[in-house]
Amino acid sequence: MMRLTLKRTLCTFLTLLVCLILAACTGNVPSTPAPPASPEPTSTGAPYIVSLGYYTGSQDSFNSAISYAPYLDIVSVDVFGLQMDGTVVGNDPFQITAASELSHLEFYACISNWNSDPAVNDFDPELARAVISTYKDKVIDQLVDLAQTEGYAGINIDFENLAYAEDIEISRADFVIYIRQLAARLHETGRKLIISVPAKTGDDRDNTWSYPFDLAALGRETDYLQMMTYDQHGAWSDPGSISGADWVEECVKYTSSVVEPRKLLMGLPAYGYDWDLTAPVLENGNRPTTSFSWKDAASLLEKPGAEYTWDEPSQSPSVIYTENGSEHAAWFENTESIGAKMRLVPSYNLAGISVWALGMEDLSFWEATTNFSK
Repeated sequence: MMRLTLKRTLCTFLTLLVCLILAACTGNVPSTPAPPASPEPTSTGAPYIVSLGYYTGSQDSFNSAISYAPYLDIVSVDVFGLQMDGTVVGNDPFQITAASELSHLEFYACISNWNSDPAVNDFDPELARAVISTYKDKVIDQLVDLAQTEGYAGINIDFENLAYAEDIEISRADFVIYIRQLAARLHETGRKLIISVPAKTGDDRDNTWSYPFDLAALGRETDYLQMMTYDQHGAWSDPGSISGADWVEECVKYTSSVVEPRKLLMGLPAYGYDWDLTAPVLENGNRPTTSFSWKDAASLLEKPGAEYTWDEPSQSPSVIYTENGSEHAAWFENTESIGAKMRLVPSYNLAGISVWALGMEDLSFWEATTNFSK
C-alpha cells in the first residue's frame, strides 16, 4: 500500500508538472489577438452592468465624475472636435484622466463633428464628409495616436447628421468603411472603439438622420454601440417624453435583433425640455424650447399652480405651469422613469448604460440606475 500511494503521488506530481510546462510554453506562442471580452458575469451569476458617463469638460461635470465614481466604469471625455482639414482639436482643462480618485476607470476620447461656427452650430454633414471621406487616413492616424499618447482606453466616435452625399447609400457605406479601418487600427494597439448611434426602431431609408448608420455592420466592428435613446422629443417637436420607456424598448428590441446585445449601452438622459406654449411659433414652425438638468426639475414642480402628470405608456413625468403670463409644458426624468428603463437592461441582456451627461445629475439619479429588477 505504501508503494502504491507513493507511486500515485509521484504520477500526480509529474502530471501537474507537465501541465504547468505546457501552459507556460503555450503562453509564449504568438497568436492572433482575441477580440475584446464581453463584460464578465457577477458573483451572483448575473452579467455585469457597464456604466458610462459623458464628461463635458466643465467644473460641474468634473465634480460629478469625482462624486459618483463608484457608479461608473467608463468616462467618455467629450472635449474633442475636428476641423475641415481633418485636424483633431481639443483639450481637457481639468485633466480628468489624471485624477487619482478615478484611477479605476476606463477613459475614452470622444470625437464629434459638431461645428460651433454660429452659421452652423450643429452636427455638420460637410465636416463629416471631410473626416470620413476626404481626410480619412489623416484623421484615423491622429485618433490612434491620441489614444496611445494620452493613455485612453479607446475612442468614442460621435458623428451625427451624416447624410452628406446626394445618394444616402454612399454616406452609409462610407461610414462603415471608416469605422472598419479605425477599429482595426485601434484593436492592433490594444485599444477599443465605442460608436454613438441614433435611436432606431427600424432601418428607414427616408429617415436621413438615422439611416446612414448601418447598425448591423457597425456592430460587427465596434466594442460597444452607445444607443442615444434620448431626445425622443425636443425643440424640433411638440412636447413629449424625452426618453419614453415604451419607445426606448422598441429601439432596444430592434437594435438587439441586429447587434449582439452584450455590445449595447442604453442611453439615459439627465435632463428635460421646457416648451413655451404661449410664445409665438418660431420661423421653423416649432415652439421656443429650453433644456434643464435633472437637478433643476424639482424647482419646476415648486412653481405656483404647477400640475404634475405621470404618463403611463411612456413611464414619464411632466409638469404644466404658468410664468409671466406664459403657459409651459416641461417633460423630464425622475427616479421612477429611470427605473422603468433600467429594467430593460437585464431583460434584453444589454452590456449596460450610458448617461448624458455628468454634471446634470445628482446622487438620486445614480441610485435609480441600480434598479435592475425585471
